[in-house]
Amino acid sequence: MSSQPLPNELDLENLIHLENMFQELGHEDGLRDGRKSGVVEGRILGCEKGFEMSNEVGYYTGCAILWTKLVEAHPESFSSRATKQIQSLQSVIDQFPDANEDQTDTFALLDKMRAKFRVVTSVLKVEQKFATTQPVGMSY
Repeated sequence: MSSQPLPNELDLENLIHLENMFQELGHEDGLRDGRKSGVVEGRILGCEKGFEMSNEVGYYTGCAILWTKLVEAHPESFSSRATKQIQSLQSVIDQFPDANEDQTDTFALLDKMRAKFRVVTSVLKVEQKFATTQPVGMSY
């Protein structure tokens, strides 16, 4: 067996280059894995928030439909102000997008819908409030 003699001095430049190379490879791997997990986490969070928002919008829609039908059946029982406010709530609900649109500020529309809902419940003198009864989340 022939063995090469060990150098007396370490080549620091090669060691530094090796360390930098491994650092760059680790950085690239981390970015790639982070992008993948970020996309998955983003989709899960988007589904959860979308479900919460549409659940709340559905609640307000159901209340507005019920109140509209009651106004149609018994117009003498509702003031003109109450009727206007119910129609105003319905118009805000109709503005809410059915699909994800970049141009629409859904959070601002939802805040406006909440405010209109509070006005309608105040005018009608009913204690109606949206509350989630189940823990929010999705099961697979």
